[in-house]
Amino acid sequence: MNVYTLIDISETKMYSSNSRDTKQIEQQANFMTFFQTLCLRNNYTYDKAPTLQKLTEKKLRELGFGTDYKGSHNVWCLEVMVDEGREYSDAEILEQDFDLVPVVPNLNETIKINNNVFRTNDKKAKNLVIQANIT
Repeated sequence: MNVYTLIDISETKMYSSNSRDTKQIEQQANFMTFFQTLCLRNNYTYDKAPTLQKLTEKKLRELGFGTDYKGSHNVWCLEVMVDEGREYSDAEILEQDFDLVPVVPNLNETIKINNNVFRTNDKKAKNLVIQANIT
């Protein structure tokens, strides 16, 4: 299953407020919020950190992002798996879990974040998409 978002969820592994790099701490905070929200219904694992891609407006539409986003944008993608013997949760239900969960804005996003939250129910401002096509 792949999860795509226009919100910066870079996994920096910077947790301490003692660090001088608050941006990396905030990126990690977004990643942790993202992953904990994803795991509300199931235990997911991943092999590698979210990848950053620059996608065209056409590709954004194909994935199902909101119509407010024009041009090319940064998109973070995380491929996740479920524990052996378990089934994936329904993508639509997972997206409902994410709707209106707060995020830290103004990191490496190329969009203006609507109300500083993940949006999944707003056709114009949808900034997180889950694709359950398992290969």
